[in-house]
Amino acid sequence: MPAATRTLTAAVFVTDPKTHETLLLQPGAQVSEPAIAEQITHPDAWAPGEPPRRSSATKAGAS
Repeated sequence: MPAATRTLTAAVFVTDPKTHETLLLQPGAQVSEPAIAEQITHPDAWAPGEPPRRSSATKAGAS
């Protein structure tokens, strides 16, 4: 199943998982790569109405 595309409402810095370079993603950027989206943990960084992602640690503790 392809990853859901989510939209940013704030500028964020993330690390490219392949090149290890620091990237600046601007508001309005579409994020579909799970390895990038997992680094964006502040819920206000995402457009309203999009479901928050839960980390694997949170999922394990929820059961």
